[in-house]
Amino acid sequence: MDDTALLELKVSKHQQKLEQAASVVSMTRDRLASSEKADKESRRELKSLEAALKSAKKKAKQLKGQTAQASARADAAGRDRVETERELSEEQGKHDKRQDKLAKAESALAALRASREVEDAPSAAQPAKRSTPARKRTGTATSSRSASTTKTTTKKPGTATTKKAAARPASRARKKA
Repeated sequence: MDDTALLELKVSKHQQKLEQAASVVSMTRDRLASSEKADKESRRELKSLEAALKSAKKKAKQLKGQTAQASARADAAGRDRVETERELSEEQGKHDKRQDKLAKAESALAALRASREVEDAPSAAQPAKRSTPARKRTGTATSSRSASTTKTTTKKPGTATTKKAAARPASRARKKA
């Protein structure tokens, strides 16, 4: 073999190796571009997730505060409800007592009026007598409502007392009329 053939063989080998190296470099460059793209995407995703985590932590902190506030409001509302139930019970008791007192007073008033009507009713055997002269009317409607009447009652045989009856309220006088 001569030197030229050896050199040609050598050049051919180097050319093959160069082509192989060029294809490796090309593939490596493609890999580098792909990895750079993946790196950029992963960093962008990391930033996005870190921001989402920060936002979630902030939202969680807000929700924790809102939960504490809602819990405090619920506790206060519960205490208020219990207090209101107790107060309602007390007020209902007072109302019932007042209603009982009113019923007793109304029944006493009705009994008194009924006894007066029985006492004032003329009996068929005796003609009605007036012990006091009739009062003159002044012409005003309020004077007849506010005028008081006198009544003589006997407690024990032989003792008589004179009571001055209170004037009827205007609303009662209208109801009766």
